[in-house]
Amino acid sequence: MFIRNCLTPREEIVTVTPDISLQETLEILQKNGLDSVPVVDDKGLFLGITGYRYIFKALVEEGVKNLETLKDYKVSDALYLIDPITVDSDFEATFPVIVYHPFVPVVDEDGFTFLGIVKISDIEAVLTTTYGQGIPGVRFLLGVLVDAPHELEQIMECVKPFDVNIITVVTFDAGDAVGRRILLKIEPTPHTEKIRQELEKKGFRVLDVKEVKPAEEAEKS
Repeated sequence: MFIRNCLTPREEIVTVTPDISLQETLEILQKNGLDSVPVVDDKGLFLGITGYRYIFKALVEEGVKNLETLKDYKVSDALYLIDPITVDSDFEATFPVIVYHPFVPVVDEDGFTFLGIVKISDIEAVLTTTYGQGIPGVRFLLGVLVDAPHELEQIMECVKPFDVNIITVVTFDAGDAVGRRILLKIEPTPHTEKIRQELEKKGFRVLDVKEVKPAEEAEKS
């Protein structure tokens, strides 16, 4: 997955410049139903972000008590610096940013020219596809050792004799230095128990097996 494939371009999002007043900025946020926006200068360079949180934090630090003075302060007074990712970054680079911010700013390969943002909904959509969420099938959660060789190859060997399609295979840390987890999801099959036995013969710890039903079935059951 490339960043450019899930990028909302600059032309489709609201931005502000550093020289407009905080009063005008609040009006822009309210009008568009936003909590924060990218700050881009007149040359198209990304400077940071601003929003309700950063504006009121700046006002408190300045000791401002009369909101009528908002027109005397500019976005540059409430600018929050954030490192953007470049358009050629790996998709995983969005994760540490989106944990703390409402969107991920994306710049061109020069590191400065603002191209757009990656939204939380875009990241959710990619993860949903990666994990095969909502697709009927059988989900196996396996425990493996970090240094065990040919794990994926052995999983394929366990599944292949039963002529079923693999929906997804995802690996992730188990929270310790020596163990990992593998999430295997295959299409619905009557051979679930046999596949489980084959996995265990290969040395996999089968931690959980779950049938994932279509949404309509799940609601009825």
